Amino acid sequence: MISEAAIWHDLECGSYDADLECWRELADQYSGPILDVGAGNGRVTLMLAELGHDVTALEVNRSLLATLVERSGSIGIGTICADARDFQLDRAFGLIIVPMLTIQLFGGAEGRARFFAAAAEQLSGGGCLALAIADLRDGEEGAGSGEQLEADVCTVGSSSYSTRATALRERDGQVGIERRREIVSPDGSTVVRAATDWIDLTTADQLEAEGAAAGLAIAPRRQIAATSEYVGSVVVCLNG
Repeated sequence: MISEAAIWHDLECGSYDADLECWRELADQYSGPILDVGAGNGRVTLMLAELGHDVTALEVNRSLLATLVERSGSIGIGTICADARDFQLDRAFGLIIVPMLTIQLFGGAEGRARFFAAAAEQLSGGGCLALAIADLRDGEEGAGSGEQLEADVCTVGSSSYSTRATALRERDGQVGIERRREIVSPDGSTVVRAATDWIDLTTADQLEAEGAAAGLAIAPRRQIAATSEYVGSVVVCLNG
């Protein structure tokens, strides 16, 4: 049975597809295995694997990884449950991708430095490390305001789940996406919870400098356009 964490991940992240073409292009450009960091329920991993790429999913949440494995069916996907700031694998990767602001969840520069050191060790010569970042304060027409006019809703079993972003909160070096989550059980009882995801504020220039400090070479950036629900993002690319 799908976990509650996986349900929220589907509702809050699963519909995002503006970045998929970027990851497809990078997968075609760089040969060798691919590592998807912060793979979640498999939004990007499964897409790349279905296209025939050799993909390994790295995810710290075991229940999300279990959902990914269940959804992969007969597709061969490698998995590792580990913190991206401290991982070691027995193979090198031609492409390491870090989609959907995952690099901004590592707790600041110290956490990113640990990740860059680990990733540099796993990146093959001439390979690419690609990281998507955004400033959530830059949105237009509500995309970056934190307020979502309509809730995302799904039914699992006999229960209804809905989630809606309600505000952005700022604290030192971070922006928080505040959400209202609601579960309605078959008997009509309702549970309402608040959840906040804290996103590190960083820039493409800063990530490039941190990657260079880990021995990686700066490559041209890519852009991902904004949608009505998501701000646009920059993909920082670093070569091994």
